[in-house]
Amino acid sequence: MIKGFWHRITAWRRPLPLPEPHGQAVPAPSALTKARKPQWRAVAGMPEAEAAAALFAPYQPPASVRGAGSVLAHDSMESAVWDHAAAGLAWGNGLLAEGLTFRGYPTLAAMMLRAEFRKPVEIIAREATREWIRFRIMGAQDNAPENTLEDTQGGLPPAAQSAPPQAYPRDSAVRLRAVEQAFARLDVRDLMRRLVAQALGYGMGHVWIGLKGAQGSEALPLRLTSHGVGRGQLDRLGLIDPVWTTPAEYNAVNPLAAEYYRPTGWWVQGTQVHATRLLTMVPYEVPDLLKPAYNFGGLALPQMLEASVQNFLRTRQAVSDMIGNYATRVLRTDMAGGMADPGGAPEIDAEGVSARLAAMSAWQSSNGTFVLDRETEDFAISTASLSGLSELQAQSQEFMAAVPGIPLVKLFGLQPQGLNASSDGEIRVFYDEIAAFQQAHMAPVLRAILRLVQLDLWGWADPALEFEFVPLWQMSEQESAAVERQKADMDEVNIRSGKITPAEARAREAADGTSLYRTLGLRAANPGTAAPTPQKAQS
Repeated sequence: MIKGFWHRITAWRRPLPLPEPHGQAVPAPSALTKARKPQWRAVAGMPEAEAAAALFAPYQPPASVRGAGSVLAHDSMESAVWDHAAAGLAWGNGLLAEGLTFRGYPTLAAMMLRAEFRKPVEIIAREATREWIRFRIMGAQDNAPENTLEDTQGGLPPAAQSAPPQAYPRDSAVRLRAVEQAFARLDVRDLMRRLVAQALGYGMGHVWIGLKGAQGSEALPLRLTSHGVGRGQLDRLGLIDPVWTTPAEYNAVNPLAAEYYRPTGWWVQGTQVHATRLLTMVPYEVPDLLKPAYNFGGLALPQMLEASVQNFLRTRQAVSDMIGNYATRVLRTDMAGGMADPGGAPEIDAEGVSARLAAMSAWQSSNGTFVLDRETEDFAISTASLSGLSELQAQSQEFMAAVPGIPLVKLFGLQPQGLNASSDGEIRVFYDEIAAFQQAHMAPVLRAILRLVQLDLWGWADPALEFEFVPLWQMSEQESAAVERQKADMDEVNIRSGKITPAEARAREAADGTSLYRTLGLRAANPGTAAPTPQKAQS
């Protein structure tokens, strides 16, 4: 009977049977366990050289990505390089065991469904595009000579450089408004937000340059010049998921070449596309030896967060289990006497113990009453200490915030504790990180888009037309007005003293990216015009 008693007591520990779906048989528990094991466990028992070779194995895309009968074009030396690198890596099993190999796009897509992986990606993408950009003209001269305004990316000799077309507006304010409207029409801001989220989530992101009448010429290079993109030819800018792309060819022989380990062509779901027609962003680039294994992308932020997130999930579950089981009811009773088998058998009557416990459970509400034997029974509640659990869980959260460098107040909404505590310092550091991210990864893509927009509008690109990212840390209106007043007072003093002329003051105002008048097309006054004679204030 005691065997049956313990069978009932421990029944809650056994998992419930899974419901059988319609038309499918549920696999055995052993099969489910094997299916849930990470792929690295299948090679963890390999020799070190073979396990390390799996780290450098090239990425294998889905069968439909590459064209029919196509093979990856690269140099034969590459396989020898992989073998040499794998043989020299004695800790390959450790890399595989820690999940540092490429996780694959399906796994990364599934990881992005968890809030712990997705929220850091979304925060960085939103913050990087929140204040957006502003356009400005470098310099104050709007009517620059034609030989100074030329197509800089064409690589043409000076004699062959094209002059601005007749339709090109000379007023800088008109040009700025036209570019801003074109960016709004193409929805570049939302495109960049989604590109950053894709590049962080998958390790790489692509923007497709869609031109009108370019069907069938996707494999040809695209020159961002007036000879490559004509007026009104830009159709759209689209985002391409990296799972549908894979390199078509790349150079793995000559490190002195510009295209060394840089694909010159891509397969996009069976269509070969030249690399110049895709604007690619790779935030966390990997070394050259690992680029083929990562589909020539980089590390994904969810993969970098994986260890910290798994530790937090375990800690959170352990804390939840401790809170749910912190109190245990204890009944001290004479099991050998009062609950013995009436027939005289020495075993304890399991049914009697179960009935006694069932009676206590039925009366455990606050309105119930426990009936105990005064001589042989005693009831108590044993509790576990919950002190320190909040600190342990908070520390595991901080590890998740440390990898992306996001302040706790932005990632989790946790305000700093203590007298005069403030998160301003952490937020300023985070904004500096976002500014560095914008310059390193977003600026190259935006410069190419700005050039495309100008070619589409006028068939010509002005090298003086530039953009800058609006700082995330903004001054209040009162502070901005005070700064503008100080600049105006300084200009007035310098003009009165003869240090600068009004034309030079206007040039400074036109080149000032924070000026209130940067979009008004300030024209330089006649350099020969003398400064106005200061008049004395009348009493």
